Amino acid sequence: MTQIVDALPGAGAEPPAPPPTSAPRTARAARGRGATHRSRQNRIGYLFILPFLIYFAMFLLAPMIMSFVISFMEWDLRSAPTFVGFDNYLNLMFDPIRYPEFWPSLSVTLQYILLSVPVGVFIALVISAMLNANVKGEGFFKTAYFIPNVTAVVAVAAMWIFMLDPQFGLINEVLGTNISFLGMPQTALATLAAMAIWSALGYNILILLSAMKSIDESLYDAAKIDGANAVQRFFSITLPSIQPIIFFILITATIGAFQAFDQMYLMTGGGPDGATLTYLLSLYNHAFRYFEMGTASAMSYILLLIILFVTWIGFRFIPQKLD
Repeated sequence: MTQIVDALPGAGAEPPAPPPTSAPRTARAARGRGATHRSRQNRIGYLFILPFLIYFAMFLLAPMIMSFVISFMEWDLRSAPTFVGFDNYLNLMFDPIRYPEFWPSLSVTLQYILLSVPVGVFIALVISAMLNANVKGEGFFKTAYFIPNVTAVVAVAAMWIFMLDPQFGLINEVLGTNISFLGMPQTALATLAAMAIWSALGYNILILLSAMKSIDESLYDAAKIDGANAVQRFFSITLPSIQPIIFFILITATIGAFQAFDQMYLMTGGGPDGATLTYLLSLYNHAFRYFEMGTASAMSYILLLIILFVTWIGFRFIPQKLD
């Protein structure tokens, strides 16, 4: 019987292979659909950011490129620009007869930074520590401190001019004096620095207070068990924990102080005797009073290099990481 079966046609041959499946084709189709879906999502995403890209290209990138090119030109807005190479940069730094305001304005700006930034951060740190002690009315104090930060600069300047009036100002009435704080070279810059501290105080307080609230309470509990008082807990736990936030505020406040312009333009115009003529106000004068657009553009890029250098110094030498 076995011999008969073996003799049948096809007997003993291997069974036929199963028909090819469509799994690879299905996988390729799925990948194709996924790629198409991702491509469609990408197009939708680009469509959403297109308005910002247009704004960035037209009002930020293009003016930056144009001002960089103009910094190598001599142009007064009335005649055709003339290429002068690096003369604008060199004359600003090494020709005090032609540009007598360059170095004094930079010096005034540095003085303004030293008066406003460290003092402002210190005051914000003290007030934040006090509010972090679960005082009553914390929300009211945070709102009150933050209001100047969102108030129009023109309104703030008008209010301070009225308060500092030598005859009818509130500050002179309280002090019983008759001092022109904005009219004396000895007090004008310090007065503007005090105004800047007051305006930025609320923002700094909110940032520092948020950082303090995020510290683990168990660290304070352990310190209390060890007998540490409030001052010791602040310097051993709070201050090291918010060190990166303090660094952030110092850097951003310094960059903002380098660009101080509004208060000086609105309240003193750079006077008296150039005591409040900051770098950016001098740049504005060169551009829109003297119509030296090439010089003003060169000053803007010198300021950019100064800010980059100061920022690098901060990252290099100011502690910014938790130990």
